[in-house]
Amino acid sequence: MSGRSDTKAFNINQGDSAAVLGAQRSRIRQVVIFGNSAGVLTIKDGSGGETLLLQSFPTGLHTLNLPDQGILAENGAYIHGFTGSGNKLTLFLS
Repeated sequence: MSGRSDTKAFNINQGDSAAVLGAQRSRIRQVVIFGNSAGVLTIKDGSGGETLLLQSFPTGLHTLNLPDQGILAENGAYIHGFTGSGNKLTLFLS
């Protein structure tokens, strides 16, 4: 096995301040959302970069597995928006 790296989990509550998660350069591998209410998640490449993931979700538990090598965030995975009420997010980065 070569080229393996550690994956780390980051937990975010809806209403938390926008922030860059993980290392500056990281890959988004999986997104898990517990939707207490319907909402939208927006992840950008750094605080001013392009939108990497825009995902709406209904109430309930949702797992988004990203294929292949995941989504590369060159400048860090930035949680730009996470709407709804009482929602929780776990983001797996490597």
